[in-house]
Amino acid sequence: MRKTPSLLWAALLALPAGAAEKTAPPTHKVQPAPFKIEVQLDGRFSAQKVHEITLRPKSWTDLSVLSAVPHGATVKKGDPLVKLDLEKLDRKIRDTKIDLELSKLDLALAKADLEYAEATIPLDLTAVERAYHEVKEDLDRYQKVTKPYNVKSAERTVISAANYLANAEEELKQLKKMYEADDVAEDTEEIILKRAQHAVDRARHSLEGARIRSEPSLKITIPRESTAKKEGELRKRLELVKARVSNNADLKKKQLAVEKQEIAHSLAIEALTKLEADRDRLTPRAPAGGTVFYGTFSRGAWSGLKLVEPKLRKHGKLTTGTAFMTVVEPGPLRIHALLDEKDLRHVEAGDKGNATAKADPDRNLSVTVASVSRVPVDVGKFEVILESQAGGILVPGMACMVKLVPYKNPKALAVPAKAVFEEDDATYVWLKGGKKRVVTTGRSFGGKTAILKGLKAGDEILLEKP
Repeated sequence: MRKTPSLLWAALLALPAGAAEKTAPPTHKVQPAPFKIEVQLDGRFSAQKVHEITLRPKSWTDLSVLSAVPHGATVKKGDPLVKLDLEKLDRKIRDTKIDLELSKLDLALAKADLEYAEATIPLDLTAVERAYHEVKEDLDRYQKVTKPYNVKSAERTVISAANYLANAEEELKQLKKMYEADDVAEDTEEIILKRAQHAVDRARHSLEGARIRSEPSLKITIPRESTAKKEGELRKRLELVKARVSNNADLKKKQLAVEKQEIAHSLAIEALTKLEADRDRLTPRAPAGGTVFYGTFSRGAWSGLKLVEPKLRKHGKLTTGTAFMTVVEPGPLRIHALLDEKDLRHVEAGDKGNATAKADPDRNLSVTVASVSRVPVDVGKFEVILESQAGGILVPGMACMVKLVPYKNPKALAVPAKAVFEEDDATYVWLKGGKKRVVTTGRSFGGKTAILKGLKAGDEILLEKP
């Protein structure tokens, strides 16, 4: 029994020290110390007033260069910047003026043709209508009067010839009866009988001729004449229908021809106006005094000479609507810089800092943030524009390094950010001893968070949850 305490102590001594007593968590003692937010940016200088030179002719596209002011030249407002070869344009303007005069004549002819048509088409239609009505009247008269009369006449001719033959035969018959009563025939009687017989023969021949003539009239001539009359009336009626349609169509075509020619004339006027306007604007002049840069600037970055310089040599070709030159007015330079999205919350307009140009590293330039874009200009990048008084040897397009100090407090109560916790919309720290303390935080940067309320100098907090 006496050995039990000794064995127990031996077992306790054999255990690791951490098993006997839990290790205390690390702590941080709160003390006033300088705290600042510093952001570094890569930037480029740019002029505050720049004028891109672009040719925007409305019609002419052959922008062939004869000469241009040199890159880096100093110009005054109104100085010519580029001289173009405008000989082809001048020739085109002359040709277009001739085309315009021809178009004017064509329009006058089209209008005269329309006026003539408007005056004569109704007359022509009236003439066709009159001709139709005349043919219609002729047909009606023919069917009602002429044709029945012709048929009757043909038939009457045969009847008359037959009657004449019958009369001659009857006369011959009576003469024969009369002379047969006499026993002795005299020469005179024979002569009379012969004459009567001849009359019968002639009458018979006349009847035969009448029948021969009448039959074609009744079966051929009159039917053909009737058909021709009807066809003539039908043709005139169709001509009238056609005239009513075609005359309206012809008039409409002439009206459309005038409209088309008016449009063509307007286009010719417009073409000449555009060419003459292009002629005036194709001598670009400096909009302000300054320095000439070939190319353009985008957020302070210069496009360079490589693509533009060949176009500005003799016989080079400029492109419509594309800027090829920039006139930079003298004056203080501003800076265009790109801000990482992780630093966007720290930087705002009015923040101050300094810039160091690569071309003049021994000189610090004071800068002030003029604006910060609220939408990215590149993946994860936001544009910052800074005002400065840069000048001297510095020119647009040069690079610089910008340092901004958006926040600085020489006696801030800043604690390690990992010691600050959030839960249920509350921000708190753990005091040494395991007590939770709600705090109000300020800015965080570089792994530290400023405490605005809830802690005081000398407080000791845990760096991790107990």
